[in-house]
Amino acid sequence: MEEEAAVARLGCDQVLSILHLLPAESVLSFAAACRAFHAWASSDALWEALCRRDWGARAAAALAERRRRGGGGGVPWRRIYAEVALLGALSARRVPVKGASPRPRASHSLNLVAGWLVLFGGGCEGGRHLDDTWVAYVGNGAGNRSSAVFSWQQLDSGTPSGRFGHSCSIVGDALVLFGGINDQGQRLNDTWIGQIICEESRRMKISWRLLEVMA
Repeated sequence: MEEEAAVARLGCDQVLSILHLLPAESVLSFAAACRAFHAWASSDALWEALCRRDWGARAAAALAERRRRGGGGGVPWRRIYAEVALLGALSARRVPVKGASPRPRASHSLNLVAGWLVLFGGGCEGGRHLDDTWVAYVGNGAGNRSSAVFSWQQLDSGTPSGRFGHSCSIVGDALVLFGGINDQGQRLNDTWIGQIICEESRRMKISWRLLEVMA
């Protein structure tokens, strides 16, 4: 009780000066003690300072720009810190590939549907816009297994036509592809539905059809 009384007698500026020196976990523990401590530990200026301390001025400046774009007074710095800290807990690794794999490309689409990664189109070196479709079965949670190996399969190409910069979304167990730019630089406005058909274990195909849009 004496320790609590001593902290409570400190001014807000003094408490914040101490909190600036603590790790974020300790600040959160302090905030859980009582309502007054929670109010002090929720200071936007405090969490902005913690962001600058833990990730540097350059990263904090980028986060500040993101906060301004949030509108409505900006995203709280405490929330930004939590989101960035979560990203810091993630790890990435290069997945080994067995057999043939797609050629290098950019501005393609990559979707996960019905346990399959589906890659379509994109632009490659030389300015060619690709119309190939590749699939790889990953199932559920395959990315959590350290032994996961991708085995790509190329499906019949030619439909839809070659393009890059298109959008492709998942609706149920189907893909909806729209637009993009073709080899002639034309901006397309066609819409394609790709129905996923699982023929057998680890084998599948996509049945594409052009969606007719009524004027």
